[in-house]
Amino acid sequence: MGPLDDQVLRDDAVTVTPDGLDIAVHTHWYRALPLSCVVRLDVTVDGTPVVPDVTVNGVRRTRAELADLTGEYWFTTDPLILHVPGTAGEHRVELDLGLSIPYILTGPDRRPLLSASRADRTLTARRP
Repeated sequence: MGPLDDQVLRDDAVTVTPDGLDIAVHTHWYRALPLSCVVRLDVTVDGTPVVPDVTVNGVRRTRAELADLTGEYWFTTDPLILHVPGTAGEHRVELDLGLSIPYILTGPDRRPLLSASRADRTLTARRP
Protein backbone atom coordinates (compact mmCIF):
# COMPACT_ATOMS: atom_id res chain seq x y z
CA MET A 1 0.00 0.00 0.00
CA GLY A 2 1.21 3.48 -0.80
CA PRO A 3 0.57 6.79 0.89
CA LEU A 4 -1.75 7.98 -1.88
CA ASP A 5 -3.95 4.92 -2.51
CA ASP A 6 -7.14 6.97 -2.44
CA GLN A 7 -5.88 9.02 -5.40
CA VAL A 8 -5.14 6.18 -7.86
CA LEU A 9 -8.60 6.27 -9.50
CA ARG A 10 -10.22 9.65 -9.00
CA ASP A 11 -13.89 10.49 -9.56
CA ASP A 12 -13.16 11.97 -13.00
CA ALA A 13 -10.75 9.20 -14.10
CA VAL A 14 -12.75 7.86 -17.07
CA THR A 15 -13.37 9.76 -20.30
CA VAL A 16 -14.87 8.70 -23.63
CA THR A 17 -12.65 8.84 -26.72
CA PRO A 18 -13.33 7.99 -30.38
CA ASP A 19 -11.74 4.54 -29.89
CA GLY A 20 -13.06 3.65 -26.42
CA LEU A 21 -12.29 4.86 -22.91
CA ASP A 22 -9.31 6.55 -21.33
CA ILE A 23 -8.71 5.80 -17.66
CA ALA A 24 -6.41 8.21 -15.81
CA VAL A 25 -4.35 6.41 -13.17
CA HIS A 26 -2.29 8.35 -10.65
CA THR A 27 0.62 6.86 -8.79
CA HIS A 28 0.14 5.89 -5.17
CA TRP A 29 3.82 6.46 -4.45
CA TYR A 30 5.14 9.81 -3.22
CA ARG A 31 8.10 10.08 -5.63
CA ALA A 32 8.56 9.86 -9.38
CA LEU A 33 9.68 6.43 -10.56
CA PRO A 34 11.06 5.08 -13.84
CA LEU A 35 8.35 3.55 -16.01
CA SER A 36 10.18 0.24 -15.72
CA CYS A 37 9.10 0.20 -12.06
CA VAL A 38 5.47 -0.42 -13.13
CA VAL A 39 5.68 -4.18 -12.63
CA ARG A 40 1.96 -4.94 -12.29
CA LEU A 41 -0.87 -3.25 -14.13
CA ASP A 42 -3.90 -5.54 -14.10
CA VAL A 43 -7.10 -3.92 -15.31
CA THR A 44 -10.67 -5.21 -15.39
CA VAL A 45 -13.54 -3.19 -16.84
CA ASP A 46 -17.08 -4.40 -16.13
CA GLY A 47 -15.74 -7.81 -15.16
CA THR A 48 -13.62 -8.29 -18.29
CA PRO A 49 -9.81 -8.28 -17.99
CA VAL A 50 -8.16 -5.97 -20.52
CA VAL A 51 -4.56 -5.36 -21.53
CA PRO A 52 -4.51 -1.63 -22.20
CA ASP A 53 -2.21 0.50 -24.25
CA VAL A 54 -0.66 3.14 -22.01
CA THR A 55 0.07 6.82 -22.59
CA VAL A 56 2.52 8.54 -20.29
CA ASN A 57 4.52 11.70 -20.95
CA GLY A 58 2.53 12.13 -24.18
CA VAL A 59 3.67 8.85 -25.78
CA ARG A 60 1.37 5.87 -26.36
CA ARG A 61 2.93 2.45 -25.79
CA THR A 62 2.00 -1.13 -25.14
CA ARG A 63 2.04 -2.30 -21.53
CA ALA A 64 5.02 -4.55 -22.30
CA GLU A 65 7.16 -1.62 -23.48
CA LEU A 66 7.21 -0.05 -20.01
CA ALA A 67 9.59 -2.73 -18.72
CA ASP A 68 12.51 -1.32 -20.74
CA LEU A 69 11.98 2.37 -19.91
CA THR A 70 14.51 2.86 -17.12
CA GLY A 71 15.30 6.47 -18.05
CA GLU A 72 11.76 7.78 -18.47
CA TYR A 73 9.76 8.69 -15.37
CA TRP A 74 6.16 8.61 -14.17
CA PHE A 75 5.83 11.84 -12.22
CA THR A 76 3.54 12.12 -9.22
CA THR A 77 1.39 14.88 -10.72
CA ASP A 78 0.93 13.23 -14.12
CA PRO A 79 -1.57 10.47 -14.88
CA LEU A 80 -0.76 7.30 -16.71
CA ILE A 81 -3.59 6.94 -19.24
CA LEU A 82 -4.97 3.48 -19.95
CA HIS A 83 -6.75 2.99 -23.29
CA VAL A 84 -9.51 0.36 -23.10
CA PRO A 85 -12.65 -0.55 -25.06
CA GLY A 86 -15.92 0.95 -23.87
CA THR A 87 -18.61 3.57 -24.28
CA ALA A 88 -20.15 6.41 -22.25
CA GLY A 89 -21.91 5.50 -19.01
CA GLU A 90 -21.06 3.78 -15.75
CA HIS A 91 -18.25 1.25 -15.62
CA ARG A 92 -16.79 -0.81 -12.82
CA VAL A 93 -13.02 -0.40 -12.99
CA GLU A 94 -10.77 -2.75 -11.01
CA LEU A 95 -7.07 -1.97 -10.97
CA ASP A 96 -4.15 -3.79 -9.40
CA LEU A 97 -1.05 -1.62 -9.58
CA GLY A 98 2.36 -2.78 -8.42
CA LEU A 99 5.39 -0.52 -8.28
CA SER A 100 8.90 -1.78 -7.69
CA ILE A 101 10.70 0.70 -5.44
CA PRO A 102 14.37 0.40 -6.45
CA TYR A 103 15.81 2.39 -3.55
CA ILE A 104 14.12 0.38 -0.77
CA LEU A 105 15.66 -3.10 -0.58
CA THR A 106 13.97 -5.72 1.59
CA GLY A 107 14.53 -9.22 2.88
CA PRO A 108 17.66 -11.32 3.04
CA ASP A 109 17.99 -11.26 -0.77
CA ARG A 110 17.72 -7.43 -0.83
CA ARG A 111 14.97 -7.23 -3.43
CA PRO A 112 13.23 -3.92 -4.20
CA LEU A 113 10.07 -3.26 -2.23
CA LEU A 114 6.86 -3.98 -4.13
CA SER A 115 4.34 -1.27 -3.34
CA ALA A 116 0.90 -2.55 -4.31
CA SER A 117 -2.34 -0.67 -4.66
CA ARG A 118 -5.80 -1.95 -5.47
CA ALA A 119 -8.73 0.15 -6.61
CA ASP A 120 -12.26 -1.04 -7.33
CA ARG A 121 -14.65 1.74 -8.27
CA THR A 122 -17.72 2.35 -10.34
CA LEU A 123 -17.06 5.47 -12.37
CA THR A 124 -19.02 7.39 -15.00
CA ALA A 125 -17.35 7.80 -18.39
CA ARG A 126 -18.07 11.21 -19.83
CA ARG A 127 -17.15 12.96 -23.02
CA PRO A 128 -14.36 15.51 -22.55
